[in-house]
Amino acid sequence: MQPFFPSLLCAALCLVLFTTIASVDGLYFHLFRYRLWERPVSQYEHKLHTLNAVLFVPQVGLLFCLQPSGLWLWLLLALFVLTMGVEMADVLCEEASRRDLGGLTSVEYLMHFLMAGLRFGWVMPLLFGLPGVAWAPEQTAIGGRALWMMLIGASIALPAIVIAVVHVVLALRKPQPATPESR
Repeated sequence: MQPFFPSLLCAALCLVLFTTIASVDGLYFHLFRYRLWERPVSQYEHKLHTLNAVLFVPQVGLLFCLQPSGLWLWLLLALFVLTMGVEMADVLCEEASRRDLGGLTSVEYLMHFLMAGLRFGWVMPLLFGLPGVAWAPEQTAIGGRALWMMLIGASIALPAIVIAVVHVVLALRKPQPATPESR
């Protein structure tokens, strides 16, 4: 049981666009430009980004590299709902976390808007494009995807593992005291 090809292609395109934008936002803005992990006022925001980076990996692996059914779909739904909760907490904390930096730039707001829509675009067709019977606990199994889907999933999931590890390592570091240069 797999969604139809146009749904799979749409999901794959949304995932590629999502990760392209998320890479610029996460790697350039969060880690390089603002070094959020070093800023005591931004520690909570960085921890939310870390949690999101960790949650991203199993979602991509299970949705693109494998064909889950049964309880695996319920796990994916739980991971997606948890991700949405983390995203909401992130939006709510960003004003305070970035106040001394002048807030988020218009480009960052635009990227967040696009990423939210694209996340639904890569998750929904694969998670909900299956018949209801695929969600039955007695259908619990993991199958394989088409090779092109597995290659897209692996080419995104493998670097995402490295990025998640970097986030975790940085989250475990002690924040630096605020200096005029770090603001």
